[in-house]
Amino acid sequence: MKSLTFAALPLALLSAGAQAQTAAPDTGKPASIPFIRFNAIEDFEADSDKGVYLQDRQRRWYYASVVGPCTGLPFAVKIGVDTRFAGDTLDSTGTLLVDGDRCKIDKLVTSGPPPKREKHKKH
Repeated sequence: MKSLTFAALPLALLSAGAQAQTAAPDTGKPASIPFIRFNAIEDFEADSDKGVYLQDRQRRWYYASVVGPCTGLPFAVKIGVDTRFAGDTLDSTGTLLVDGDRCKIDKLVTSGPPPKREKHKKH
């Protein structure tokens, strides 16, 4: 079970965890995630240092690619979301806050769930 912690307007902190995965009906389309009382993001999973899968409270998935590498993203257990330029909505004008770094979102699109990770086998 994961917990979500949200900071003051318009910043939100998210904790990593595993939740149910539901695919978006139209993947790859430009998207925005409305923040209503900071309850918009339920889960996230990093895609190396290139982007992050975000899941909203309705279990829909989105993919946010970042401008340049976001080096702390693959190891993050919490991320922040800065929506100051879009008000109460996360879109391609937003920024991810990861371990003190600001990672500008390049694109935010609808997505299916993140690919399943392979489990390591013990020898």
